Amino acid sequence: MTGGRPPAIDLSRLDPRVKLMLTLCVSTMAVAWRSPALLACLLCATVCLLVLGGVDSGHALRQARGMLKLIAVLFVVQCVFVRSGDPLLTFGGVALITSGGVTTALGVALRLLIIVLVALILLTGEARDYLLALVQCRVPYEIAFMTMTAVHLLPILHSEATDVYYAVQMRGTEIKKASLLEKLRIYARISLPIVAGTVRRAEQISVAMEARAFRALPRRTFMRRLTLTPRDVVWLVAVPAISAAALIVSLAI
Repeated sequence: MTGGRPPAIDLSRLDPRVKLMLTLCVSTMAVAWRSPALLACLLCATVCLLVLGGVDSGHALRQARGMLKLIAVLFVVQCVFVRSGDPLLTFGGVALITSGGVTTALGVALRLLIIVLVALILLTGEARDYLLALVQCRVPYEIAFMTMTAVHLLPILHSEATDVYYAVQMRGTEIKKASLLEKLRIYARISLPIVAGTVRRAEQISVAMEARAFRALPRRTFMRRLTLTPRDVVWLVAVPAISAAALIVSLAI
């Protein structure tokens, strides 16, 4: 969260169910819309929501840095390989970039960028709160637990992969200077300890769950229970209504 003056929309104080619903609605609009102009407007609205909601911009950029690189690569690929429309850049009589390629690439990039940015809203809450939110939304607690476990394991796997990568480099292997075939062999060797660690950790989690009688009863009790405030109710009503109206209007245009 940003320091100093409190944010205009404190996302951290919203109910986790509101954040999940907000993420779902914005992502749905990003997938449903095809017009780059509409997607650009939705992107601006998402950025404004993050800024007004007090999301730390530096932390958000660090979290989305990997996806931003992927989006840039996809933008270039779409520009080059989509051949519809009028030629915009030619070389030797061959159209390298077309208007249809740029439009398609822009739509894909904006769509993915919106989904990545709106997912950052979930960083303003605790993982256990989202587990409670899923359970109180009548999602089976087994599925909710598996989802939250996967979310917890992803940063651990990333850290382990980074450690193995640097360990290989410290032993004299220059991955960046290696050929493509050699890189594939190196990454295959790197993946083995990561997979082994993942399997070992999954076994430990399984034993711990069995020791705590997980799934012994059809329903589980929780120490805490989420309660909707009047502000949360307003968000739950307003956001789906605005999203549905925006989708209907965009289809009618």
